Amino acid sequence: MKAQTIGWLVVAVIVVAGLIARKESFTTASIPESSTAGNSLALIAVRNEPKVKEAIITNVNVLYASVLDDGTKRNGYAEYLCMLLKEKGSTANRVKIVKFGSTNDPNRDNAYGVLLGEAWCR
Repeated sequence: MKAQTIGWLVVAVIVVAGLIARKESFTTASIPESSTAGNSLALIAVRNEPKVKEAIITNVNVLYASVLDDGTKRNGYAEYLCMLLKEKGSTANRVKIVKFGSTNDPNRDNAYGVLLGEAWCR
């Protein structure tokens, strides 16, 4: 019984070591110069915005950012996020601000939630 327990411990240590090595390779890899890198940098910046709860850039280059609904239109905030996207080199050309937690709301714009504001990025 002791040999079997030691065997499982060895397997567990090997698995954990492999996961740690994999994580380090992802975190230390350099980001290639591409639009994908620009989108990644932009998403980091958008997600660090205090108002933003969640953010995603779709495959059709639309940034969806969810925020708490305070009853105001968010077109100006969408334009601000457009500037941030451009600054970070993103390929996103449109921003839609949606109400946080409204993906199942009957008044939603689409699968991402209730539309609070939007802007086309220039």
